[in-house]
Amino acid sequence: MKDIALQYLGGSGFLVTIGETGFLFDASEHGADKRILPEKETLQAYRKLYVFVSHRHDDHFSEKIYGLCGEDAVYIVGFDLPQPHRGVRMKPGEKQGFGNVQVKAFGSTDEGVSFLVEYAGISIFHAGDLNLWHWRDESSIAQIEAAERAFYDCVAPIPKESIDLAFFPVDPRQGSMYDAGAGYFVMTVKPKIMIPMHFQGRGDVAMRFALTGETKNTKIVALEEAGEAIDLSIPDTDETAPDRKLKALLADETFGQ
Repeated sequence: MKDIALQYLGGSGFLVTIGETGFLFDASEHGADKRILPEKETLQAYRKLYVFVSHRHDDHFSEKIYGLCGEDAVYIVGFDLPQPHRGVRMKPGEKQGFGNVQVKAFGSTDEGVSFLVEYAGISIFHAGDLNLWHWRDESSIAQIEAAERAFYDCVAPIPKESIDLAFFPVDPRQGSMYDAGAGYFVMTVKPKIMIPMHFQGRGDVAMRFALTGETKNTKIVALEEAGEAIDLSIPDTDETAPDRKLKALLADETFGQ
């Protein structure tokens, strides 16, 4: 089994721990909802730390991460993050190796990129601002169709049925179609576990999607407030048949409380 520890930082920010390795995604203290940044001592205690910034928006990026994470951290950022901010810049379709970590960048329907990270037999997808961004209650038919085409084109190259853990937006500002992008991602990409994000401090929205969006292939785990943490267990990739792996992932006892 592979154990993963998660801490939700608010917005689209997460700190993921696998063994002695840390993965920090889109950490920022800016936003309408409560945000936290991890303690410097926590971040610098990792044997190796990888820091991801999907794009330049200040609710996904803070200059403070450099001081908190230190010189030894590996910074992997979207191509649009302006200089002189440090980081290996990636465009959609690019793949790079960082020691034992493999990273591939995919597209976004807003700024920057989304990331697929593979490490220790575990695959993690962070959507950044990739989402089906339209407001069906307000948008025109042409706007809705254009948003759908852009979103479907971005999702199409993402590997199917092989992602263990995905972070994806469910934004209540979109009204009745707040979960259209997340629902499509669940049905087509079929990550084993999805954690909602970018829900503007509306923990009830994350919980609602956990109740309505779950399928036989995808477990939805909602973390409602910044600072909440959870432990997950995922079988090793060499544990035989895919159906055995899936059953273990979906069993309630595999998820930390």
